[in-house]
Amino acid sequence: MDPSSMAQMLTSADRAPLEGLLRTQHNQLSAEKEAYSQIKNKLQALQDAIKGLSENGGLSSQSATFSSEGYATATVKAGAANANYQLYVRQLAKADQYSLALDENWTLPTQGTLDITVDGQTLSLDLSTLDSASGLTGLRDAINKAADNNGVQASLVRSGGQTHLMLTGSKTGASQAMTINLSGGNGEAGFTQLQTAITNKTQLASAQDAVIELGGAGGLQLASSTNNFDGQIDGLNLTVSKAHAQDEFGNYTDAPLSLSVSTDQTAIEESLKGIVDAYNSLVGEVQKHTQSKEGSKAVLAGDSMARGLLGRLRGTLSNPPAGVSLAELGIKTDRYGKLSLDTAAMAKLQQNKPGALEQAFTGENGLLTRLEADVKPYLDRNGTLVQRDRSLQSGLDRITDRQEALDNRMNKVYQRYLGQFTRMQTLAQQMQQTMTMF
Repeated sequence: MDPSSMAQMLTSADRAPLEGLLRTQHNQLSAEKEAYSQIKNKLQALQDAIKGLSENGGLSSQSATFSSEGYATATVKAGAANANYQLYVRQLAKADQYSLALDENWTLPTQGTLDITVDGQTLSLDLSTLDSASGLTGLRDAINKAADNNGVQASLVRSGGQTHLMLTGSKTGASQAMTINLSGGNGEAGFTQLQTAITNKTQLASAQDAVIELGGAGGLQLASSTNNFDGQIDGLNLTVSKAHAQDEFGNYTDAPLSLSVSTDQTAIEESLKGIVDAYNSLVGEVQKHTQSKEGSKAVLAGDSMARGLLGRLRGTLSNPPAGVSLAELGIKTDRYGKLSLDTAAMAKLQQNKPGALEQAFTGENGLLTRLEADVKPYLDRNGTLVQRDRSLQSGLDRITDRQEALDNRMNKVYQRYLGQFTRMQTLAQQMQQTMTMF
């Protein structure tokens, strides 16, 4: 056998045990890294499913529909009961608005006090502090900039050779009625003209509450200082935008507005099914990598992190909020730790306790709220799984370094063997030549 083959054979024999050990370690770490990558992907999918539920309105899959558009809109909140309502919008909320007609060249008086009172609070304007030459523009600006302005907006409108000082309340509702008084003048023309304008003021809008009649004409009256009725009907935020037509006697000329509040049970079930599927997929992935089979050891067998993750999530799911059980929530667990939905139980809870399902899952101490908190430390930028991946990668990098060192050392061993066998071959050839001489 030539020296090169002999050297290669002996070098391979020296290399085999060490290289086999490095290969085994590399394969194990690579398999663990891939397993945790797959677990992380499943955990990310679970987190995305939970976040998606919150971003899409959670489990508040109740909807409010009206028989006619344009009169009102409604938002359904937790605790709303499924029901049908008949209602009329008697009137919308309004703010007081007055028009004071003055000449375009009206001059501010040098004395006098203008008082504008809204809801018991008075804006008191000392006219002597204003520039008399600024006229209506100065008065408008002084009202709008007054430190004690209690919600009065002043503007100027020109029409028919006159300039109208418009005074409008910034808030609606019957309590926001406006009174305007002028006092303390010295008989100046500007004072007299302003007093006349106040006396002859035109009311363009009268402060009033919004009123709806629940149950039809003559039904239960609900009033609001704004066009929003929030909480007067449990779980409903109702906003009116148009009053029903009435004849000269105040009788409605249209049919009442029908409002129906109902639950989209299918939407709720689909929302939860996405989370259940993501959770079960995670459970299956962890079990695949941690549970050994006959003749085959799982790559993460005995790994406490993967098992700890599942244990943490299962602990949360087995501890529902006070006052409700998992069975009532429609959550079932099989012997493998996977979940399934009992849609009949969910529907029953929705019917008997409106809002209870949403509170139990997405409330402050809800199952999904706590589940998301459990997941977060694993998926954060420097979370548990990220750190484990870095640790495994560091292990792989060290094995690569050791492999390179082994290659360098084995190359030197090969060269040593090659030198030895080459010298032996040369010596054997010399001896053979010597023997042929005899």
